[in-house]
Amino acid sequence: MPLNRSGRSEDFAIRLPVRIAAVEDGRLALTSFLERFDIDDIAINRIEVILEELVSNIVRHGEGADVLQIEAEYTGQTIRLIIEDNGPGFNPFEVPEPAPFTTVENATLGRQGIPLIRRLTKSVRYHRIGSVNRITAVIAAH
Repeated sequence: MPLNRSGRSEDFAIRLPVRIAAVEDGRLALTSFLERFDIDDIAINRIEVILEELVSNIVRHGEGADVLQIEAEYTGQTIRLIIEDNGPGFNPFEVPEPAPFTTVENATLGRQGIPLIRRLTKSVRYHRIGSVNRITAVIAAH
């Protein structure tokens, strides 16, 4: 997996082992990087939620993945967040969304993270590149 492709100061990259601590380690490193930019609190919260959902999905479901990488790029208007892992190919955006629920009794447990990510981003997509899963999410900075 490439690390910090452009080398510009507006870019961020970190590699972490696939374990539950990667959620918090990645969040702390990413928010520390983003502190220097004028990004509003709502956008920071969205980034944290998206990061937590994607990284925890890799930790829980990425059988065979042992390393993940978090990259971010701040453009002034958006933050491009890239999460990569070396697990088996899996496109979470091809999984059908659960049916909407009207009561707590008929609510579906789980499978709510990907629909949430779709709502919190300007765009999100999955690519399989060689032996790497890559999810790219674009989030408004303001």
